[in-house]
Amino acid sequence: MPQIAGNGYEPLNQLLDGRLGLQFLPFLFVAKIAASSASVASGVPGGIFTPVLLVGGITGAAWGHVTGLFWNVPESHLGSYALLGMAATTAASIHAPLTAAVLVFELSGDYSIVLPLLFVTAVATVMSRALGGRSVYDAELRRRGLRWRLTLERRQMDGGEHPVPTGLSPPLR
Repeated sequence: MPQIAGNGYEPLNQLLDGRLGLQFLPFLFVAKIAASSASVASGVPGGIFTPVLLVGGITGAAWGHVTGLFWNVPESHLGSYALLGMAATTAASIHAPLTAAVLVFELSGDYSIVLPLLFVTAVATVMSRALGGRSVYDAELRRRGLRWRLTLERRQMDGGEHPVPTGLSPPLR
């Protein structure tokens, strides 16, 4: 599946244009998650941001296809469903609903999608936090032994067992 190689921009564009059929989406979904997971686990340099957008776009487009089976959803709206899926998965993974909504709005430039974007990103973030998930960035810091404590004044690094790695300075007082 050449669509899983690289960062995922090409299949993302195909999703937004409504050019990928419902039968292909589950295979692309599983393959991209497996390839991205293997890449991150192996330590190969690369990000997870674009794969998160692609997986969210696949989820949104699939939801649009399924909804179209029961209600009249024009093919031209499948890209909007993909955009909403992209925003929801981004918000759930980084715990920043406004950032995700603004990012996806900037991609689309479509003012009619602003309220649905705000709604899906808020719901996705609340659900992610309720399920006990950490943001991908917080999880990576914790994996490296860095712990942060949020206080009213600022974020502070916990002393804990792990010293501050070289190159990172402790919070200013």
